[in-house]
Amino acid sequence: MRITVEDITVKIGKKTIIENICANIGNKEFVGIIGPNGSGKSTLLKSIYRVIKPNAGFITLDDIKLDEMTLKQSARKLGVMTQASNFSFDFTVKEVTMMGRTPHKKLLEPDDDDDYKIVNKAIERVGMEKYIDRKFNTLSGGEKQRVLIARAIASQPKALILDEPTNHLDIHYQISLLDLVKKLDIEVFSAMHDLNLAATYCDKIYVINEGIIVDYGSPKKVLTSSLLKEVFNVKAIIEENSFTGKLNIIFTGV
Repeated sequence: MRITVEDITVKIGKKTIIENICANIGNKEFVGIIGPNGSGKSTLLKSIYRVIKPNAGFITLDDIKLDEMTLKQSARKLGVMTQASNFSFDFTVKEVTMMGRTPHKKLLEPDDDDDYKIVNKAIERVGMEKYIDRKFNTLSGGEKQRVLIARAIASQPKALILDEPTNHLDIHYQISLLDLVKKLDIEVFSAMHDLNLAATYCDKIYVINEGIIVDYGSPKKVLTSSLLKEVFNVKAIIEENSFTGKLNIIFTGV
């Protein structure tokens, strides 16, 4: 599925959060968006999964504008994983994951055997089968992240939107989660906090700073010492791993 962002601008009050943003995600790419805190990453993603309505510009899914789709129609196409949070009600891991089936159900339609098979498989894929009956609010931050990715997988999306999916995860689960997402073989658009993980997993990276896209392209094109100094105000040495061909970023100071 192709996601196209055309010249979107989002303002909150008189403050412009993002301005004239363009982006394209397709061809089953894993696309990252990086930038300092407060640069507009989450605002851009929220515009795509319809929490925020842009003041200008438009977004399309397979050339159909979001404004021309119902929320359920777009939810069937886009799986979303935001950062972990508590629910007002004390749902179990299975119940939270089952929420991913909602876009495929009619109002008050009961869950069936197929739904349970899909949900159980999603829970297994994130390694949370031993916690299937645990209350979500009793889990650690990392465990909650894994359940939320299971919920997104359970929706059987055509594409995934991830907002810093590796927050709260130890390194083992950071790598296993991104390996899992990569193997889904669908389009992924993810805000990334760890630049080395972005260099390893992303096919393409957009760099956002102060609400505008300042660069985009392959990790090798984008992740340069000069860009990291300009955007993140850090000094770094960029090396290419001779075994993997991926970049390794070594931070040396500010």
